[in-house]
Amino acid sequence: MSPVPPGTQVDPRHSGHAHLVVVHPPFAAPLRPGERPPATAHDPEAARAAVLSLSAVSEIRREHAPSPLEHPGSPADREELDGVRAAVWGSTVKISDPALVEDGVLSGALEDEFRAQKGRHPAARIAAVCERDFGASYLKILVAVPGAPDLAVEGFGELEVTGDRRATLAAAGIDPDRLGEDYDVGEEGFFDYDGFLHMLTGGALSVYADEERLESAFVVGRTQEGETGIGEVWFP
Repeated sequence: MSPVPPGTQVDPRHSGHAHLVVVHPPFAAPLRPGERPPATAHDPEAARAAVLSLSAVSEIRREHAPSPLEHPGSPADREELDGVRAAVWGSTVKISDPALVEDGVLSGALEDEFRAQKGRHPAARIAAVCERDFGASYLKILVAVPGAPDLAVEGFGELEVTGDRRATLAAAGIDPDRLGEDYDVGEEGFFDYDGFLHMLTGGALSVYADEERLESAFVVGRTQEGETGIGEVWFP
């Protein structure tokens, strides 16, 4: 596939974002669902290295000064699809990259990066998540916690679970029986995946109005793999 020309607009009906979190040992005590994580100093050099480790990134073309953590906006054009945000707080790495968004049909960028990071960091807890709305909402969550089988959750509306949520929580030191009805690990009923990810990542994916944690923003060059994935998912 040829590169998408600069200035090409993303269909305004299309939106999405993707995150990757790697938490290295030693692990802190798990947070409760409503518990706020502590403000920890951000390491811009480590964030830069984490971005360069991504399969879809060939280089960093520009870097902005660290700013308070925020939810990423959905890209509006081809240039914004080269925007990557990353933070490193102690042993936690958090990256937001629109090139990791999958379409739920053919693309596999999120899963490929999840597998690559798992291979590099077998002792770490890793969570990868993407949300996409191109007329139909799609969610994908991938979790690796040492001591439990990998967990995969995905679907358009109705979610399919592969793995064992109870085993994943237990391996992270969390007792699901003490979490309440929003965390019924049975196959039926509501399950709070935002709270689930909050506990497993130490709050890395939660953003607060008076956010004290910082992250860095980068403009990157793409590998051929990254360029092809962007074209297939964002400009079908």
